[in-house]
Amino acid sequence: MSAKFKTFLAATAFLAAGAMPAFAGTIYDALKADPQFSTLVQIIDANGVKYQYTAQSPRTVFAPTNAAFDAIKGGYDDLIHPAANDRNNVQALMLYEIVPGRITPASVGSGVTINTFQKDPVTITSSASGLHFGGEFGANQSGPAIEASNGIIVPVSTLPTPVFSQSDDSSALPPSGETPPSGGTLKAPGQ
Repeated sequence: MSAKFKTFLAATAFLAAGAMPAFAGTIYDALKADPQFSTLVQIIDANGVKYQYTAQSPRTVFAPTNAAFDAIKGGYDDLIHPAANDRNNVQALMLYEIVPGRITPASVGSGVTINTFQKDPVTITSSASGLHFGGEFGANQSGPAIEASNGIIVPVSTLPTPVFSQSDDSSALPPSGETPPSGGTLKAPGQ
């Protein structure tokens, strides 16, 4: 058998066993090296959150692909070039996509709720087609996960966003000059 054929067989066996492609660098390095994440890398760089993708503690990033950003009605330019007062919102959105630990379908079982790096809880479920991150405005896995030195990248089909719920808590008043939405004020889950 030729060396090329042996390499092909080893790679086929590796993929058939369901193992993730591995990347020697950090999550950020893996994202930067993969063209399907070029928009995400631009947003990370523009909003000062690169450290969350390079830190050594294990984490899983539910990473929107370029196709996910392209599907946003109205575009995503405001995520790459946010106004000064919107930068914190973009940072929070990027941190919402990161959870501690190495999340795989086997580790999730029928589902798990975990706090994101943005500090809101998110439910992650598993199905035959992969992982689902979040609820109504969540995202489905859209390709094979990638293992990096500091965690796992799970490509997702849409930009996952946190869900805010209506509350009748009248003690939570909006800032001066703002009117709360009908039905109460917006509160993040778990607040």
